[in-house]
Amino acid sequence: MPNYNFKCLDCHKIFEIRATIKEMEEGKFSCKNCKSKNVKRVFDSFGICTSGGSCPTCSTGNCSICGS
Repeated sequence: MPNYNFKCLDCHKIFEIRATIKEMEEGKFSCKNCKSKNVKRVFDSFGICTSGGSCPTCSTGNCSICGS
């Protein structure tokens, strides 16, 4: 099952969702931080961090891509 990155348009957090294609088509996701349903899918830049220190692949704050 693939992982997808989303950004909450309310609290601006980036988070990752593991979902099936069917679940992606239904699009019923909410922010893991604030529970808002106002989210937008964002796309990875294939190993180049452009998220300004809030990488979706690093929830611990020790990102090997951007160093945050």
